[in-house]
Amino acid sequence: MDRPSISPAQIAEFRQNGFLFVEDVLSAEEIAAIAARTDLIAAGEAEHIPKTSVQLEPVFRAGEREVEDRVLSVRKLYNIAVYDPVMWEHAAHPKIVDIIAALLGTDDIKMYGDQLFMKAPEVGSAQRWHQDSASWRDILPMDLVTAWTAIDPADEDNGCLNFVPGTHRWGMLKSPRVEPLLEDFGSAAWPIVPAPLAAGSISFHHSLTLHQSNANKSGRRRRGYAVHYMRASSYCDESIQDAPKMPPFRQVRGRSFEGRV
Repeated sequence: MDRPSISPAQIAEFRQNGFLFVEDVLSAEEIAAIAARTDLIAAGEAEHIPKTSVQLEPVFRAGEREVEDRVLSVRKLYNIAVYDPVMWEHAAHPKIVDIIAALLGTDDIKMYGDQLFMKAPEVGSAQRWHQDSASWRDILPMDLVTAWTAIDPADEDNGCLNFVPGTHRWGMLKSPRVEPLLEDFGSAAWPIVPAPLAAGSISFHHSLTLHQSNANKSGRRRRGYAVHYMRASSYCDESIQDAPKMPPFRQVRGRSFEGRV
């Protein structure tokens, strides 16, 4: 497969909407490799992955439902690429990082973190409307980009991502400030754009773009691997104490800068 490239028109689309869908970035073989690694980690069979990097679905955490299949009980894996060579190979994949570099306008790139959303059949829970930088508010500028890779085909039945275009230009909004806006989502002014993706396709979104996903009501899995990238020249404001505590940021490409992330 030839390396996907993005055009100036696609870069302009990303800047206008706050998201971009790129089809067939990875091969079936590449997706099969990360799919197998995903299930190995979710099954608890990867001893090099901390237990704190595995989160069960709420119904299992609350004891409302008994765990019968460990893999299908997991909601999310996170901060795994810094420990696992297979997942790091994906995070540093040239096809993905080339697109990130074009969207960020630099080859000096670090990984902020990663999250693998499992969204199992029937129990895969919804994710509310949010901006990533509302959590990552210690990283400045708030101009990170996420590459969300579909491991399984994602559609509206099994809980694909949904975006509201242009919301990355609204500034940072914590959850209480988003609530009054929700009744306008889906209108002509602020349409909701779903992101159905074939396995191996990737959606890229800005860290201030409002997005969410619905519960998986289907009988199919919907695994998606989100890797979050930032410029290596970004600044971490250590005076902000209520942001996530992350592992050391790892260089993906290019230079690092003293006193920056």
